[in-house]
Amino acid sequence: MSLTSFSWREMQARPLRVVFTFSCITLGVAVVVAVLLSTSTTRQAQRDMLRAVSGRADLEIIADGNGFPYAWLKDVSQTQGVAVAAPSLNRFAVIFAGETKARTQVLGIDPRIDMEVRDYELVAGRQPAKLSEMLLDSSFAESLHVELDDQIKLLARGGLEEFQVVGLVRPRGSAPIALSSAAYLVLPAAQVAFNARQQLDQIQLLLQEGADREEVRQALEAKLTKGVTIRQPKTQSDMAQETMYATENGLHLAIAFALLIVTFIIYNTFQMTVGERRKQLGILRAIGATRKQVGWAILKEALFVSILGAIAGSVLGLATAGYLSLATEEIFQVELPRTQITVWPFAIAIVVGVGVSLLGALLPAHRASTVQPVEAMRAVEVGHNEEVVRATRIAGVITLPVGVALLLASLSGRVPIGTDAVGIGLMLIGCVLFIPSILERTSSLIVRILSPWLGIEAKLAQRQLMRHVGRTTLTAGVLFMAISTTTGLAGNILDNVANIRGWYTRGIIGDFFVRASLPDLATGSAADLPPEIEAELGKIAGVTNIDPMRFASVQSGEDSILLIVRNFVGAQDFFDVAQGTNDLAMQGLRQRQAVIGTVLAQRKGISLGDELPIETPSGTVMIAVAAIANDYIGGGLTVYLDRSFAAEILGIDGVDAYVIKAVPSQRTQVASDLHQLCQDNGLILQSYAEVVGQIDSMANTVIGGLWGLLAISTFIAAIGLFNTLTMNILEQTREIGMLRVVAMTRSQVRRMVVAQGAVVGHHWTDSRYGGWRVCWLRHRPIVIRGYRTRD
Repeated sequence: MSLTSFSWREMQARPLRVVFTFSCITLGVAVVVAVLLSTSTTRQAQRDMLRAVSGRADLEIIADGNGFPYAWLKDVSQTQGVAVAAPSLNRFAVIFAGETKARTQVLGIDPRIDMEVRDYELVAGRQPAKLSEMLLDSSFAESLHVELDDQIKLLARGGLEEFQVVGLVRPRGSAPIALSSAAYLVLPAAQVAFNARQQLDQIQLLLQEGADREEVRQALEAKLTKGVTIRQPKTQSDMAQETMYATENGLHLAIAFALLIVTFIIYNTFQMTVGERRKQLGILRAIGATRKQVGWAILKEALFVSILGAIAGSVLGLATAGYLSLATEEIFQVELPRTQITVWPFAIAIVVGVGVSLLGALLPAHRASTVQPVEAMRAVEVGHNEEVVRATRIAGVITLPVGVALLLASLSGRVPIGTDAVGIGLMLIGCVLFIPSILERTSSLIVRILSPWLGIEAKLAQRQLMRHVGRTTLTAGVLFMAISTTTGLAGNILDNVANIRGWYTRGIIGDFFVRASLPDLATGSAADLPPEIEAELGKIAGVTNIDPMRFASVQSGEDSILLIVRNFVGAQDFFDVAQGTNDLAMQGLRQRQAVIGTVLAQRKGISLGDELPIETPSGTVMIAVAAIANDYIGGGLTVYLDRSFAAEILGIDGVDAYVIKAVPSQRTQVASDLHQLCQDNGLILQSYAEVVGQIDSMANTVIGGLWGLLAISTFIAAIGLFNTLTMNILEQTREIGMLRVVAMTRSQVRRMVVAQGAVVGHHWTDSRYGGWRVCWLRHRPIVIRGYRTRD
């Protein structure tokens, strides 16, 4: 006996329910596709950028601090096992092409050998042969409207210089350089442009065939004992990784919550579907349908809707991925390539979408297969309430402790990142499983509260809800999952936004900021300012203080960390301190100590008073930690040092930005003079209000997404409640008719239905505290990684 026609007619009879189930699956799949595509595009862009810099090298030598002598190249080249040693200088500058201005990564290279180690190809023109010639990344040149033989200007530490574009290059691989556009100069020209004569930042090495990499590395370490790190090229940036961690982990948690809610919704929907068809299923069983046929009929409906939903969700997710990438660009102030479309995100999303749908329909299908022919004769379905309470209580006792254990193990670092989302999901499910055990007591309490306003209608509402404990629990569970998880995420995001604002009110204080380019939010790197600018700034009347800031990447053991150097003067509270005090931090900085970010402290296992190893040209220097602060630059892998101390041990010089304070009464005139100076020199001038506005704009992007998430979750929860109340009303048709006969008014019927909604909604409220605390625990991993919440 085929039941396909029966299933199809039943689906046509309830188009709204089919559309709702289809929409839930579509949204769930779209979330999975969008997040996976967006994060994979960002990761791929990062890998392509690093691959373009490090190329096909077997080993790389990088500077600890401000470069190392060019003379070392000869010793490296002559080391046994080294086939090619390609030197380079790697800095940031500003390019002017006509009226267009852009920040760029500049690589000073030896054109004769660089293409042997770096993974790019010449697509037009030729290699530079003169100091006044350069190569440009082809996509970068296109965005600047620059063609071969055009003249462009480069603003670097050595001043403004003009170069001719003689070649266009393109990185090999699946995507162009995204996180930094690139320009290539002949090495001596780059050294002049950045005032780094006879210096190198890195050397890429290709080894001879059969050479042992570890033996070569040890031989190089014996020759180059100080000032450099010798390692295999990295495919991921530590600082970018940490900066992206919280965002990606939050998105993955959102996926888990969305799929969990969708599973509950589908389960609830098919439970209602089976309940409505109880009589028809009983008749089918009476005329010969087997249990397997009946159960498979329900699963086929779920499979049909899920396949259509998965296809629609994939299309919607592809469109949404573009918006997520735009939001990522806004937050991290980078330019990403177009979304990289691969088969895996779609395959994973379709499998997950179909799997979630079948999982949600599995128990209802089993329930349908157990319907007996006698069910066709019953007016009301038997609720089996005692069995529901007993089964859910046992499941809750198992599920909740397992979720707690997984969450605690994740917080302590004993299990992989991402396990915390599984733990939180199990804890939420555990909370829902305990609802049947408290349903009768809590519903009686809420009825007593509502009775003065709703009278006997409240008691009638409770009676109908208690008739089907399982159905009522499912609806309360959907409300609980949708609202409590979203509320928890809302608290998390809003709290972190508040922390960011508290952070920049301390650390970003000044009337004006002068830069050559906007910094990379992940690494803090920016183009150098010419040294004569400070003298020009000092001539402006009304300027009371000029604080030069410098960002540099340094090594601490195997970790690349962001060094932030400035003059810490005055009594200002510069830091959002997690351990220690601002007074101790300021005192320590003046005494050759450091303030470090919470993420770096967690990674290194460092507490207040411990020492942090920093690789310098003179060897490893141990620096005492004066304070540990929450920081939002470089993913929290940050170290703050006083400028004079950093110059002494690392040779750090140069300026990425000047923080300027002015006499309050002369700020307007100072702003005018600064504007003219920056315009003459191709620099960027920002007021404090503009910097704050830029940060607020990024925060508002996140908050806007939050309100969208709240709206979607509220909509899903409302539809779930609508389904349950509709089912209850259908079952109460005869009962409501009898009550109308004995003089119950239409308004009283409406109040009874409203009371059912209020009682179900109360169980979400009653469970909200537990859900809120579950989501509040979500803050703890973020505390460790520099995104602290206020307790």
